[in-house]
Amino acid sequence: MSAMLKQFKKSVGICLLVLLSSCSLLEPKPAVDEMIVNTSSYAHGATFTLAGLPAYVEEKEVYRIVDEQELALLSLVKSEEDVFKVNFVSDDPISLNKTFAYLESVLPYSFKLSLGEMNYTRKDELLMSLQSLEIMPVVDVASQVMRPAQDWNENYITSNMTQKEMIKVYHDQLLLNTKYDTSVLELDLSVVQDHPSFEAMGVFLYQTAVCSGYARAFNALAKTSKIPSLIISSLSMQHAWNLVYDGYEWKYIDVTFNDPIPDRQDRVLYTYYLLSENQFLSDGKHRFDKSGDNTLSEDEYLEFAYLVYPETRP
Repeated sequence: MSAMLKQFKKSVGICLLVLLSSCSLLEPKPAVDEMIVNTSSYAHGATFTLAGLPAYVEEKEVYRIVDEQELALLSLVKSEEDVFKVNFVSDDPISLNKTFAYLESVLPYSFKLSLGEMNYTRKDELLMSLQSLEIMPVVDVASQVMRPAQDWNENYITSNMTQKEMIKVYHDQLLLNTKYDTSVLELDLSVVQDHPSFEAMGVFLYQTAVCSGYARAFNALAKTSKIPSLIISSLSMQHAWNLVYDGYEWKYIDVTFNDPIPDRQDRVLYTYYLLSENQFLSDGKHRFDKSGDNTLSEDEYLEFAYLVYPETRP
């Protein structure tokens, strides 16, 4: 009986070892990061990292982000899919204002940004923090921006035009069809922030604009023809203009400064048209901001231009 009991205990021990081994095999393997390749019109061919996260994380698409440029780039790519919210993790703090500045340089409409956070805890212990960034347009992008821009394309652009010819048409028609809205100068801009003249729709629907309206309209038109273009904002000047790729290199255009005040019918100026950086700054009027929490320098704009439109990189 003693020998049988010893044999039974030995068998149970072996079974327990087998069961324990099986349990360890059934435990979920640690998740690993996964690289995906972007195929949208923005940053075509760029790669983003899907973060490998523990099984308790409910969100299925979470990206591992390095900095504000990458977050802005990812948000632009997802916006092309009509996805305006992205979830991400980052080892370093992300500036909402800096991210906003990068997005504002590409999107041809006003928007608000919302930064959210989701914490996973266990017994008051923080296990992981996820963040989310959401773009919230403040205009009807389809009806007030992109559809009117496409209508302009159908009216003014022909299939045999070169990129430079299309840029000239956009520039000229913006001047011929738009008056600078001097009435805005009398508004309290700390209170009024949704005036049509600040938007591309001011140009397309009301034929009036201030600098941001001109610049956003130009960006919308360029987008319809897949011409790389950015909006440059200078807080120190309280002014905006465009950086556009003419097919060979990046050049500066200031549509606002080329539109005479008071408005003169059929008059188009080319003083600030397709200029290099040195030419553009030589007037002593234009100046870029220095890099800051909510401002971009000329180098940061150009670096971001290469990321959004990699085909333009020298």
